[in-house]
Order: sequence, then structure tokens, then C-alpha cells
Amino acid sequence: MRFKQDDNRNPWMAYTDLGVALVSLFILAFVAMATLKEQKAEDLTRTEEEVLSCQEQMRKIAAERNALLSKSLQTSIEAGLIALEDGKIQIQASFLFPLNGANLTPEGVSVIQGISKGLLDALDTGDVIMVSGFTDDTPVKSSTYTNWHLSSERAVNVVKALVAQGFPPDRLFAAGFGEHQPKYPNDSEEHRRLNRRVEIGVTPLTKTGSKE
Repeated sequence: MRFKQDDNRNPWMAYTDLGVALVSLFILAFVAMATLKEQKAEDLTRTEEEVLSCQEQMRKIAAERNALLSKSLQTSIEAGLIALEDGKIQIQASFLFPLNGANLTPEGVSVIQGISKGLLDALDTGDVIMVSGFTDDTPVKSSTYTNWHLSSERAVNVVKALVAQGFPPDRLFAAGFGEHQPKYPNDSEEHRRLNRRVEIGVTPLTKTGSKE
């Protein structure tokens, strides 16, 4: 039995159905893109708010720590042995070391002893102590020993002195910057004296996940 072919079908109906399908597909794609864009905007706004909240929390913690340090180190600050700037303890190298030397003098050991308890009181469980050494731009008279060496050795010896005062070694690290981070232009003896310094700062400890 043969079916009779319908020769009366309107070819424009097929084109119309295809057009409607394409328009519908375009509308769906447009809606999907708009929704995705809106979601991305919401995610970006949420991320910015989280960053601002985190920054505000860090500023609050830093302010509280600075207030605690200022109170704990009041005696040394009033004696002019140290200064507290931006949450960092500033110590002139002349109070700690002989000129061009890296070993702490007895007076330098006393300065470190005087600030160690205040540092311990301000140290949070998630913090570490960074000790940084700095020099002026006067070259060291050696072809193999530079201001980097001098500043690094001074920072390390301050770290050792803090360990001797009860600081956990895993909460301390040292860095030497040589003459490359001056506070003042090295254009006078007074400015050079101020650039020869040690800075002790508290910084949050970044923990890394253990690898299996």
C-alpha cells in the first residue's frame, strides 16, 4: 500500500518554524549572558567587600598591637633608646654595635633585653618577628665584605639575642638591606647616622598547607 505524497505543504511554514526557533535560541542565550554578567557583578562586589573588611580588620589589629607595643616599651622609648614608627621598633646602630662592627656591645645587649618582654607581650600566636638591618652608603673597606653582609650579620645577631631572651626561634627571621633602603638621603653625617639602624617589626605568619 502506497501513501499519497502531500504536495500541498507550504514551504514557508518550515522557514517560519526555523525562524522562531532561532529567535528563541537567541533570547535564551541573551538571558543566560545577562544572568551570568549579573552574577559576576555580584561576585565582584562581594569580593571587594570582603577585601575591604579584611583590610579594616588588619588595620584594627595593627592599631591595637601598636598601642600595646607603645605601652610595653614606654621605658625604652622615654629613655631615647628606641623609637616606634608605623608599628616598627627603630634602633640606631650606634646603640647596639661598634662602628663597622656586627657584634652586639654590652650596651646593645641591654637594649635588646629592655625591649624583649614588650615584644613578647605583643606577639600574637599568628605573628612572627622580622629583624632588619640597614647601613648608610659608606663602602666597607673590603672586596669580599659589603654593607649587605654587615647589615645581615647585625640583624642575625639581634635575632640571636632575642632567642637568648626566650623568643621561639621559629617565630623570628632576619633580613639585611645594606644601604639600599635609606630613611634619609645620605648627604650628611647626621643622615648617615640615622640610616645606620635596626628595625624590628611584627608581621602575620603565612601558613602553607602540607603536601601529601
